[in-house]
Amino acid sequence: MQSETTTQLTSLKGIGPGRAKLFARLGLFSPEDLLGFLPRAYLDYSRAVKIADTEDGDTAAIRVDFIGPSKIFRSKSGLTVVSVSIGDDTGNITAVWFNQPYILRNIPKQPGGYIVGTVDRQSGIRLLGASFVKELPGITPVYPLVKGLNQNTVRAAVRQALDEHLDGIKETISEELRGEYGLLSIKNAIAAVHSPKNTEELAAARRTLAFEDAAVLTIVLEKLRRDRKNEQGIAFETRGALDEFLKLLPFEPTEAQYSVMNEIALDMQGDKPMSRLIQGDVGSGKTALALYAMFVAAKNGRQSVLMAPTEILAEQHYVSLKRFFGERAALLTGHMSAKERRETLEGIASGRLIAITGTHALIQNGVEFSDLGVVITDEQHRFGVGQRAAIGKKAVCPDTLIMSATPIPRTLSLILYGDLDISTVRGMPPGRKPVITKLVPESKRVDMYRYIEKQIKENRTQAYVVCPMIEESEELERVRSAEKVYRELEQNLGVRVALVHGKQKPAEKEAAMLAFRNGETDILVSTTVIEVGVDVANACTMVIESAERFGLAQLHQLRGRVGRGDKQSSCYLLTTSASKSALSRLKFLTETSDGFKIAEKDLETRGPGELIGMRQHGISEFGAAALAADIETLKQARDCARVILDRNGAENAALIEKAMTKYARALENVVIN
Repeated sequence: MQSETTTQLTSLKGIGPGRAKLFARLGLFSPEDLLGFLPRAYLDYSRAVKIADTEDGDTAAIRVDFIGPSKIFRSKSGLTVVSVSIGDDTGNITAVWFNQPYILRNIPKQPGGYIVGTVDRQSGIRLLGASFVKELPGITPVYPLVKGLNQNTVRAAVRQALDEHLDGIKETISEELRGEYGLLSIKNAIAAVHSPKNTEELAAARRTLAFEDAAVLTIVLEKLRRDRKNEQGIAFETRGALDEFLKLLPFEPTEAQYSVMNEIALDMQGDKPMSRLIQGDVGSGKTALALYAMFVAAKNGRQSVLMAPTEILAEQHYVSLKRFFGERAALLTGHMSAKERRETLEGIASGRLIAITGTHALIQNGVEFSDLGVVITDEQHRFGVGQRAAIGKKAVCPDTLIMSATPIPRTLSLILYGDLDISTVRGMPPGRKPVITKLVPESKRVDMYRYIEKQIKENRTQAYVVCPMIEESEELERVRSAEKVYRELEQNLGVRVALVHGKQKPAEKEAAMLAFRNGETDILVSTTVIEVGVDVANACTMVIESAERFGLAQLHQLRGRVGRGDKQSSCYLLTTSASKSALSRLKFLTETSDGFKIAEKDLETRGPGELIGMRQHGISEFGAAALAADIETLKQARDCARVILDRNGAENAALIEKAMTKYARALENVVIN
């Protein structure tokens, strides 16, 4: 987010117009923005580690007691490789650099000092991304990057910003509150989070920033909630609607679905606008709940709209809508012909079409509703606040329903969605079988793919293969890219293989997904673009390459793409990692299919950021601080914010002002947030 200050990033030494454009791609336009640009991780180089004690994947600082002659050669793929052997009293390790021939100038000729980098024990014992230092660097921040920027450039810019602009930061938390909750000053917290002296100081800094973040967000959400109580909504008549709806539903709802339908009915009966979040696992039956709300609206002569993040998902919803609303159902997407679009828009504007689904095309100019009563967004984390608000503005105080297949622990939900009522759908509809999940080592990779090939041919099923990267990277040679896996499978398996990834044109991507859904291909190799929007009952196998590179919550989302039909489905987690912590995380996924338990585990091990897209949920640029915060801190901040609003005292005016300024756009768009 661009800072309100007039100071330009080019005022910092070493940042010219070209480099400033690269920083702008990270949302950084001023020195003050840099202060709020928190590290995504830290490397602890505060003590030296013996080579013999290192584990695969460790970031380590190693004393250079021995150094051999450096070597340079060209690999088969054409990359320049530089290497040098380093040793201490427990053994040797080879430092390797790819496509960095200039590194030769930086390699010392004599022992001494330290070398820092990431340990790779899969191909001998190597140190990747290494650099030589005279003294231990301590705790080193790692920032998000874009192509053209490196860590050293960003670190230098942040250090300058700290030296020259930290004094201009306004304190937001009163001295009384800092004492009550054991917080640092904001200035000290910002300084420490970028350049911590030790782990204790870092923890205190991140806790302080997380507290402020949660307090600011709660102030805004609480204001939205209080303002909504003064809005006049639509009082829908719901008597008899559930019985009629159930006659059209092709299955018996679960107890959880019945419970949420009752909550929806109570909301819609009231004269205040419904504003409810429904969260539950993939396949838990949330769409039926959306259909119920749309059915109630139609019974009252009102239109309803269901916005989906992809055309394929919108088309799937359209099939369901036609079952309930017949010719009064409509689909609006960006790929319709001019005639189809014109006729659909006319039907929506006249009120002839009463239940509408579509993509972002629904919020474009020219889409006018006759009498819109209910707005539903599916997979809401795929939409920005502005998009959701835009569709809400097409009616006066409509009831709103937001569906999310990302299970979030209740305490965290109360902070992130403080302005919404929350319904949770636990369990699966009858007939759904749990997906069998297995951890597969690299040594069994070929056997696994042969087995999948056999299953596809004998049972006429389909499979997904998900990879963490689109293209190959020699620096990450153990991580198979989508393109490489696609080539391997197409050449070695006797089944039809297709490829889909984010760099393809939208039409090309949609065509590949549609072909898979229609059974025209057997294996779909992809990146995480298939996480949302493909519902193929015949897809019974999910393979996730380099599974250790994904978080548990995302792995669970991907696993939810299979098991949609009545056949037994399987998920294979392929890994080359020897890291005990990584293997322990993956093993946990093989032991449970409960998304909420998995969310709790991710909260323990990786923080809230793995469960939610922080920026997508409107959290400030300090939102990354919450990644390390314990839930108790966030609860304290939420409670504190509510007390501050009630008192509205001068001593806390700065915190309220920051909240109102930071989220001004959200406050204008109070329909859906």
